[in-house]
Amino acid sequence: MITLNQLRDQVRAMVDLDEADLPNSVIDQFAREGFQRIYTLERRWPFLQKTFTLTTVAGTRGYVIENIGDIREIISVVDTSASGERMTLIPYDDAEEIWLGNTDTPSRPYFFSIWEDKIHFWPKPDDAYPITVRVYRNPTYDWLDSPDDEIDIDEWFHALLPYFVLSRVYQRQEDAELSAMYLRSFEEGVGLARRDLMKASSARPVVMSGGRQYPTMRRWLQTLGGTLGQ
Repeated sequence: MITLNQLRDQVRAMVDLDEADLPNSVIDQFAREGFQRIYTLERRWPFLQKTFTLTTVAGTRGYVIENIGDIREIISVVDTSASGERMTLIPYDDAEEIWLGNTDTPSRPYFFSIWEDKIHFWPKPDDAYPITVRVYRNPTYDWLDSPDDEIDIDEWFHALLPYFVLSRVYQRQEDAELSAMYLRSFEEGVGLARRDLMKASSARPVVMSGGRQYPTMRRWLQTLGGTLGQ
């Protein structure tokens, strides 16, 4: 693991500068930049995996994502009740076309959409259903305010983040050669770590698919009764 304080000490030792010549604020700014560079490479870093739960309220379609958790990207939504199943993501505008007016009858939801930072269930729930949401969370920046806490990044990158800071420190000193050397070391190391972390599991088959299907309005009406929609 590496904390911000450890990173500060490591960088100063490598450039042989004290805090007066290389303030914490400068190191912290460069560390944040390198941290963000790593996170922008992928939205689904394995170390961001998280599971949250919620319970639906009868008659309520939309649920604020922020109230569920600090979510970066939703992977799956599952109704975990006895008769539940994994829900299917459906575009909000397509769902509006299916569940509209008299057809918008509360029932067990089988589909969900994301719109205006909310999860919307289709049809709207008619009861309280336990829901499990698997997500990739947002990275945290608490380590900038608590420098003895571990930096919120995979251990692969703990040894690499100081290289980025060093590249910026030498750039600040107008030493282009050393700056480029440390930046190259950072980028090469991150590339290797990325390939390893994002590698598909050998136990997971690759499935070619045209995507999930969701119902037309006629099909949905037919599920409400044997003759409806005909």
